Amino acid sequence: MPCSNVLRRRALSAALCLLLMLLGMPARANHGVRWGELAHTAFRHHGHPDLSSGVSLAQDRQGFVWIGTQSGLVRWDGNRHIKYLADGARNDALPDSYLMSLHVDSRGRLWAGMNSGGLVRYNAEHDNFIRYRAIPSGQRDPRVSAIIDDGRDGLWIGTGAGLDHLDADGRFTRLGAQYGADALPDGGVEALLRQDDGALWAGTRHGLFLLRPGRPPQQLTLGGQRGLPVARLLRDSAGRLWIGTGNSGAFLYQAGAALATGAAPVRESGTRPTLQQERISAIVEAAPDEIWFGTHGVGGGIVVLDVRHGATRRIRHRADTPDSLADNDVMTMLRERSGIIYVASMAGLSQYDPRPRAVATIRHLDASHNGVLSVPSLLQAADGKLWLGKVSGGIDIVDPLHGLRGRLDVGAGLPQSRVLALASGPDGEVYIGTQQGLFRADADGRRAQRVHVARRRDEEEVWALALVGRTLWVGGLDGLWALRLPSAGAPQLLRHEGARLGDTRVTALLPLDDDVWVGTRNGLARVGPETVEQIPTDLAAPDRLPPGFVSSMLRDRDGRLWLSNFGTGIVILDDASANGPRRFHRLGMRQGLPDRAANKLLQDRDGMIWASTDNGLARIDPRTLAVRALGIGEGVHVPSYWTNAGALTDAGEPVFGGLSGLSVVRPQALSAWHYTPPLVVTRILLNDQELPAAVYNAGLGRKAPPLTVTTAARERGFSLDFAALDYSAPERNRYAYRLLGFDSGWVSTEAAARRASYNNLPPGDYLLQLRGSNRNGDWAPTLEVPVRVLPAWHQRTLARVAAVLTGLLLGAGLMQARTTYLRRRQHELEAMVAARTAELRATQAQLEALAYSDPLTGLANRRLFNDALRHLVAQAERGGAACTLLLIDLDRFKLVNDTHGHDAGDALLAATAARLRAAVREADQPFRLGGDEFAVLLSQTADHATLAPVCERILAQLAAPLPHDAAVIEISVSVGAAIHQAGHDHEQLYKRADLALYEAKAAGRCTWRLRA
Repeated sequence: MPCSNVLRRRALSAALCLLLMLLGMPARANHGVRWGELAHTAFRHHGHPDLSSGVSLAQDRQGFVWIGTQSGLVRWDGNRHIKYLADGARNDALPDSYLMSLHVDSRGRLWAGMNSGGLVRYNAEHDNFIRYRAIPSGQRDPRVSAIIDDGRDGLWIGTGAGLDHLDADGRFTRLGAQYGADALPDGGVEALLRQDDGALWAGTRHGLFLLRPGRPPQQLTLGGQRGLPVARLLRDSAGRLWIGTGNSGAFLYQAGAALATGAAPVRESGTRPTLQQERISAIVEAAPDEIWFGTHGVGGGIVVLDVRHGATRRIRHRADTPDSLADNDVMTMLRERSGIIYVASMAGLSQYDPRPRAVATIRHLDASHNGVLSVPSLLQAADGKLWLGKVSGGIDIVDPLHGLRGRLDVGAGLPQSRVLALASGPDGEVYIGTQQGLFRADADGRRAQRVHVARRRDEEEVWALALVGRTLWVGGLDGLWALRLPSAGAPQLLRHEGARLGDTRVTALLPLDDDVWVGTRNGLARVGPETVEQIPTDLAAPDRLPPGFVSSMLRDRDGRLWLSNFGTGIVILDDASANGPRRFHRLGMRQGLPDRAANKLLQDRDGMIWASTDNGLARIDPRTLAVRALGIGEGVHVPSYWTNAGALTDAGEPVFGGLSGLSVVRPQALSAWHYTPPLVVTRILLNDQELPAAVYNAGLGRKAPPLTVTTAARERGFSLDFAALDYSAPERNRYAYRLLGFDSGWVSTEAAARRASYNNLPPGDYLLQLRGSNRNGDWAPTLEVPVRVLPAWHQRTLARVAAVLTGLLLGAGLMQARTTYLRRRQHELEAMVAARTAELRATQAQLEALAYSDPLTGLANRRLFNDALRHLVAQAERGGAACTLLLIDLDRFKLVNDTHGHDAGDALLAATAARLRAAVREADQPFRLGGDEFAVLLSQTADHATLAPVCERILAQLAAPLPHDAAVIEISVSVGAAIHQAGHDHEQLYKRADLALYEAKAAGRCTWRLRA
């Protein structure tokens, strides 16, 4: 009875422990982390076919990432890969190209297990493989699915036939019998894990077993079940054992728990969990208390478990999001030593850095909707919610803690057009600027209605809004409008400024004191109560305002006015209230901005200025004007942003609206990247022959055997590729090299090249020094490669002495003959140079003609057309004569090619060019733009009356049938015309002509249309 009671108590205790673990993971997807529910997991993909179908991953001591695929073994350095394939004709090659498992042992050696080729060890010194065959006295089965250290420089090997052991001296033994491995169920060992005390966890197709010397195997129940197939094992930094099964999801066995308690299932959050029906293909600890499970199955993708809160989320592939998970069938994963997670799938190799917490990317607000966010305007509302104006029309209202909370769209009163600006009203309402006018929405965001402005067209675009008291300032392409907002009733027009701004196209507004600063597409103006000041622009003077599109403005804590300029960068006015000449300071790419197109400026609570650009984000210290660029390495995965799209949340987070999502910045979480990457030699070519490079990665430095360049190899020389293995943003790593004894200083090289190359070096001993940095530019320790160049026979001492004596004897006799010969050759060369110079001048003239003319028709080409169009428009803008652009398109040209052949098409194009020359005036310029597209620039035609005869003449000339061989080709053309308008650039003129051409085509062809 006492024994029975003890057993009952133990069973009850085990059941309670299991129940507590099962209940310890509540289904909560959000536990108070701002933006946590919406944050997108962005991957960088490496889609080369050689990197696809990865089954196993490992990182060696040098820092290389190795990928065991279904078609070979690949070594990856972040930029370049080397692939090793099976070769039955070589004993030092892989015996099988299907790699099942990889392992780097305690001595830094790489081992690989194959599907049918057994076990191999990579021999880095000779860049080949040492085979360990499956034989009765050795390895019992050629399928190697798991490899781990045994703690004594040997290996435990999981095979299709069970557990094998390889001693440190390279002999196979039956040590597994002492651990009870012979009692494991049939079906092979799929996963192995060794405890600190030497005990082994063996995952088999029929369960998980603990093996200890001299004891029978003990099976661990998984969720109360026995016999579940076990595919993956991981012990995390807290000592917990995570178990991945072949068809029943994942389980957790707590450190220190009694074996009889078994392992508890990992519960998936959400209303439709599928984890417990899926295969776990990989497990990694992405961060403390964050476990990733790679899956195959119904749900697919990666299940991320927050251990502390017991919540999970899924990372999946989305067809509308290129940087989502590449494939939902994850094959294996690896967390390399700098912290980056690699995910292998059939689609290739993908990487993700789980550490950048400073910038979160929001791609989607609703998983059920296709397409990523594109947000040209934002507003931080008083209730803490963020209003997002969308490029597709409408507004999404987001709570950073709880996600999407409302939508205001066409059905609620908004037009189907881009939302360009948002501003809070004095009574809690929100004013909305769109491409089709001004609207006002209720504070709850449920309804919107149009706001009518006296003397302004309702559908006129609104690009900028600003509120001062009860005065709403509205900026559009028609200038600046001031509206008085009464407590009830329609707004009252107080003021309208147009031409006095210098440019009526208003893009940004900033009220300061009694003034409103107005940014336009070409500059800046200050609007006072009674006056308007245009700020002069001068691109050449560095202390003056550059002309260009002012995309946003802010006033910093020191009273300085900051402008982002879409084309120049950032411009700072030191004192916005001063009189006299305005002095500015510029920040561009030379000062560290990632791009010269700056879009939005925000100041965080610590006073730092944040800028969005067309190539990432930047943080500027307003005291020192030091710029820190942020890119993919820091978690910035939105490449381009909308102008003036940004807001500071009530939590102090700068949020920027991009063309493919939102970037949410957490300034306090921004930290420096201190990882020091290993610097390695990746490839050596000597006289075009590849040599093993591993000896120079062993840390020997000057003591390494020299790279010896023989006399025969001197002309071709050698080249050496090297890499700093910082995988986070390898394109930002810096590289340099120098050959001591030859180079006077360091030679910089691009991250994409990373190659030192030399030939025809003088004989001697040299030292090649290599430098590489991390993404921040911090240099890793220098790598050194000794180089020895052997002398040729004639460069030896005795040969040189003999050569000197011989030269003295022959020199006197040859001097006179050589002088006579040289004088004769001088005359001959002078004649040859004169002739060659004449030939070069003729060739240059021919090349210039080819560069600017169409070879088939002889007309000027598109390149010359673009220059001429810009020139005529610029002349017209400076007060010259108006110009007209005709775009001409052959009707049904494809039918001619299909019916009569390409020879007929070419003949038709040549004839069209000849007729076009005859139809236009001598002062007009015809061009062939490409295909069947032609253009004519008319310099003295400025209205419909003078344009009509020209167009009718072109239509008539080109409509005449064209005989070709035995056929007659019936042709016609359509013409689109546009006359230059003051204030419009060449692109606008071309666009209007193109629209006119489209109208002519739509009207039935063989006609012309003028676009106003």
